[in-house]
Amino acid sequence: MNYKNIEPFVRDYGVRKSFFCEYFKKQEKKGKSKKDIQAEAIKNEIVKSPRVLDYTYDFYETHKDLIGWI
Repeated sequence: MNYKNIEPFVRDYGVRKSFFCEYFKKQEKKGKSKKDIQAEAIKNEIVKSPRVLDYTYDFYETHKDLIGWI
């Protein structure tokens, strides 16, 4: 299922996961690499720990092709 709007994605996965997916997708569209995105997320305290970063980025990579609202 492709998500053309954020509302169904939030309903299915929650606000937290949708925030991270949106953040990572926007950074990716700016041309940043995976390592740059992860380093910036840690530096700017978007995530609390490297473990949370790994978990959320893995979720994003699994679902990034479904995100169509950005």
